[in-house]
Amino acid sequence: MFLVTGASGNIGGHIARQLLAAGHAVRVFARDPDKLGELADRVEIARGDFSDAGSLGAAALGTKAVFLNTGPNPPALPALLAALKANGAPRVVFLSSILAGDPEFFLGRMHRANEETLAASGLRSTVLRPSGFMTNTLRWADSIRAEDVVYNAMGTGRAPMIAPEDIAAVAVRALLDASLAGQALELTGGELLNVPEQVDILSGLLGRTLRSVDVSIEDTVQGLVASGIPEPVARGVAQSLEAVRDGRGRAMTPTVQRVTGVAPRSFDAWARANTARFA
Repeated sequence: MFLVTGASGNIGGHIARQLLAAGHAVRVFARDPDKLGELADRVEIARGDFSDAGSLGAAALGTKAVFLNTGPNPPALPALLAALKANGAPRVVFLSSILAGDPEFFLGRMHRANEETLAASGLRSTVLRPSGFMTNTLRWADSIRAEDVVYNAMGTGRAPMIAPEDIAAVAVRALLDASLAGQALELTGGELLNVPEQVDILSGLLGRTLRSVDVSIEDTVQGLVASGIPEPVARGVAQSLEAVRDGRGRAMTPTVQRVTGVAPRSFDAWARANTARFA
């Protein structure tokens, strides 16, 4: 039995489905099981919330390993890890960020602090450090539908975006293979693309001309704040966008193929499978 958190999100759901497809039993930790969709009928559900560490500990009983996605600012990570340790001490596969390897970034320091808390807990763990998700481009859907426009704060800077399915595939291997414990795995896609190149790909898939329109970093910050993101976090996101814009995007890594045996998806392949979400 494996415990998966965040199964209603971009990565946890793929992990649960991949584990099920491989014939493994899956328990999902969920605050609102109604958000699990069809997955709810295929898994064991443990109701709980990260604000109640005991509920996570109870959900972990009898499991071999746990996929833990707390986000960069969890309410009480030491308590959550202590609850896991007190309930069988399953191995942990922990979602972090590629920014954790660079103390220059505000969000990187947040993620690195979480990794250090995990290490101090004594739990055997594998840390996943993915680059930017391809699913972040779904934020463009509204402006594409309304204006055929993508607003772009990264100019022509390139980055190795990764599909959530590929992050999930590495997570599944880490859940199944205890020899990956003790490692921090930096995960990227297999190509460097900028926003105008991604927009060209979407134009071809949607069959109409889309435009990439440059916007300032400050306008991006204000848009994120208006959407409900706290300003310090919004400025942290903007800092990473600015680094890409200035040509300081992270290099590609071969980790996905090394761990899974399969090359990461291209943006074209991922967007082709998700075209309806932009249309």
